[in-house]
Amino acid sequence: MAFYLDMDSLIQMFGVPLTVLDDDKESGEWVDGVWKEAPTKSIELNEPFLTFEISGSILAGLLESNNQGDDMSDKAAWFSEHDYSVGTKVIHNGTTWKVTRKQSYLDYSNVVQYELTREGGLDGTDF
Repeated sequence: MAFYLDMDSLIQMFGVPLTVLDDDKESGEWVDGVWKEAPTKSIELNEPFLTFEISGSILAGLLESNNQGDDMSDKAAWFSEHDYSVGTKVIHNGTTWKVTRKQSYLDYSNVVQYELTREGGLDGTDF
């Protein structure tokens, strides 16, 4: 491969504790005519999670905050070595976030950039 950007050391250096809820939509079973979902599996990771909205691309070397003095945001960015689908939920500091968009760089790197939206209100409570 002519070009490969190894992000492993940056992932480890700037990682924070996260819990990824691996929600398999097909997991469960029918019990007495009622669908019972299987418990959601959780995966503990230590990867960069930015609780502000960014503009730009990690590979362009441009990560700028879009915040204009806001203390809290309903957007976040997550950089992972794992490939999850849109809709995956992530827990960071007790707040649940949902993946709304992803940009995979796996063809020439070992990172996927995710955009997330906060689940619930800005005060941490559910809607």
